[in-house]
Amino acid sequence: MIRLVLSDLDSTLIWSENHVITRHALEAIRALQGAGVRFAPATGRIFADLGWMFDGDEKACSTAVTSNGQLIYLDGKLIHSVSLDASALQHVADTVADAPDAFLVAEYGKEKYAVDAPHATILAHPELFWHVDLFSERVPERPCFKANVRVLADMDRGEEVRAMLAAACPEFSFVFPMPGLPHIDITPAGWDKAQAGDWLADLLGLSPEEVCCFGDADNDVALLGRYPNSVAVANATRKASRAARWHVGPACRDSVADALLEIAEAARTGDMPPFMRG
Repeated sequence: MIRLVLSDLDSTLIWSENHVITRHALEAIRALQGAGVRFAPATGRIFADLGWMFDGDEKACSTAVTSNGQLIYLDGKLIHSVSLDASALQHVADTVADAPDAFLVAEYGKEKYAVDAPHATILAHPELFWHVDLFSERVPERPCFKANVRVLADMDRGEEVRAMLAAACPEFSFVFPMPGLPHIDITPAGWDKAQAGDWLADLLGLSPEEVCCFGDADNDVALLGRYPNSVAVANATRKASRAARWHVGPACRDSVADALLEIAEAARTGDMPPFMRG
């Protein structure tokens, strides 16, 4: 029986252009919670984004794994955090300093700093530097729980930059959170959504078999490979699809919401949902 659901958001549970959940998906989460199953977004997003993404329904997202696992919340309270080291982040900035098409963005709450990036470059690429309006020559000396490298090119170039960073900065892991976008999230080496999911499940007294997770992108691969009841949407990357045990339809058809309704119904009778009985 499933007792905890961990779900990625963008292009998994949430698929609309405004990044807001559908009414059908919200109703599915409420049905899940009504059946006694915990629901937790497992996302690269920060916790402050969840309120508007869940259309103001705080109860639907009050337990969450955010910033790719660096921040874990239970019933709205921060219960565990893993920060990015400032000196190691500066090493990332130094590594891409000679690359005119790659820049570090470090977030501190609502503040987003573009590190050592020309103002004109940022203004010319609003699609990659959304909500970035602060500039710094160096990484601020304070705990950081969200950072990424934005690449002003295609995915092939993004892969080149990621390989360069992985070789130069072993303190971190570098993952793509959204298929087709050369936007590289930075996480502490050895800590990701999977470790955060384990931490939350252990706190709730749950076994891996009682956890179900959904994902679509490279930053979901570790999570999908961790749990026996892992699910990829049809639009998932090849890596994510291969890591998952089960598969559902595309995000744009609210396929995850439909799966959540099956999990909720099965939980009421102590069974596994139909899509997991194949």
